[in-house]
Amino acid sequence: MPDDFLRSRSTELYDPQAERAVLAAALLDAGGTHRIVPRLASIVSAEDFYDPRHATLWEVFLAVHARGEPLDVLTVVAELRARERLNTVGGAQYVGELTDEIPTLAHCEAHAGIVQGYAVRRRALESVQAAATRLRSGESVDAIGADVQKTLRGGAGMGGARRVGGDMPALTEKMTARAEGREKPLATPWATLSRELGGGLWPGMYVLVGGTGAGKTQWAVQLAVEAAQSSSATALYLALELSREDIAARVVGDLAGVPWSRVLRGRLKDEELDPVARAMRAAEALALYTECGVPFGYGPELLQARAWTLRPQLIVLDFLQLCAGRQGEDARTTVGRVSYIARGIARDLGAVVLVLSSTARANYADLVNDPDRDPADLVGLGKESGEIEYAADGVLVLAKHKDDKDRRTLVIAKHRHGPTGRVDLHWSGTTFTEATEGAPEDAPVTSLAGAFA
Repeated sequence: MPDDFLRSRSTELYDPQAERAVLAAALLDAGGTHRIVPRLASIVSAEDFYDPRHATLWEVFLAVHARGEPLDVLTVVAELRARERLNTVGGAQYVGELTDEIPTLAHCEAHAGIVQGYAVRRRALESVQAAATRLRSGESVDAIGADVQKTLRGGAGMGGARRVGGDMPALTEKMTARAEGREKPLATPWATLSRELGGGLWPGMYVLVGGTGAGKTQWAVQLAVEAAQSSSATALYLALELSREDIAARVVGDLAGVPWSRVLRGRLKDEELDPVARAMRAAEALALYTECGVPFGYGPELLQARAWTLRPQLIVLDFLQLCAGRQGEDARTTVGRVSYIARGIARDLGAVVLVLSSTARANYADLVNDPDRDPADLVGLGKESGEIEYAADGVLVLAKHKDDKDRRTLVIAKHRHGPTGRVDLHWSGTTFTEATEGAPEDAPVTSLAGAFA
């Protein structure tokens, strides 16, 4: 193997040839004779791949291997088709061409080390960049330094693994805090939906998918208002196609119970003047921050910078398809970086990160309104957002009701913190409200401290 291959470097802190070589080695050991997959899996994870296509392929490789099936082009393509992700990786041709990458398995672990090493560097760089932003915000140097060191130590493979028994005290504290109400999810404005979600949105990354006219933006604005008003949380709304005035009108309309379109046009009825005036004063007190229409859109790095500056409990990115990528970067790669950074923000800040995504599926509303369809089947409906949906903690799909123009169907298609399900919302044309009266809330547990003392 030429030495220059192992020494190859990229200005983007990744080596595409090394990534392909890792995948090729797994395919060349189709029968598992050399145990290539478990050997490589001990070095790299899907998140270590810079190219989202390669991350997806590695996830599929591991799934096929876990079932005990031979890992070859045919089984991989079949699994990709089953997940409706074949096109996202470049089709069957790209999978087949991977085996042309290397002639031997001898250096596969060295190639995996290159991939993992670049991943460590990228995480370290992102940590340092975030630290710079936090320093400018006036945060404690000691706290920032500790976080940077933690990232560097964890990324360098210095032993983050430990016995699960060591996590019991932290688990007990989390259980008690949640049972006693000291740690709560972010409530939504709709009690039925909050109940279906287990009380609301727990910290994590969520994707809201919907077609044109479904009401994604209004739904997200109402969520942000609820967070800033009822939960006393700080919310950050990054809007890529609306003006500040558009967002402000939606906020005021929600608070006043007046159609935001009339607020924006200034065509208010006499009886609406006082409610709108009160709503405007209430809006001034909300810890709701907006940023709209920056030149060339938001890149993932800007999302990270804004998040660390404000440290909000809710971040809305409206919407994914308008995110700016690096020069020459395709949409899938940009989405992969948005996913990585959004999940990191959710984890490090304990925040809810909601990413809005459009859909290009003409029949998506029919799929959403089919009561016999498994909600999980709706994951991946977003345009170019399949990667981020599969990585998300939750996926919500919003669609017009098939029989009632005044209703919207919201499907919880994926939910790591609870079950999936369907919720009907009433749609006035400008605002979402409850469609049905929900059942009583579960009685809260007052204390678990004694049980686990």
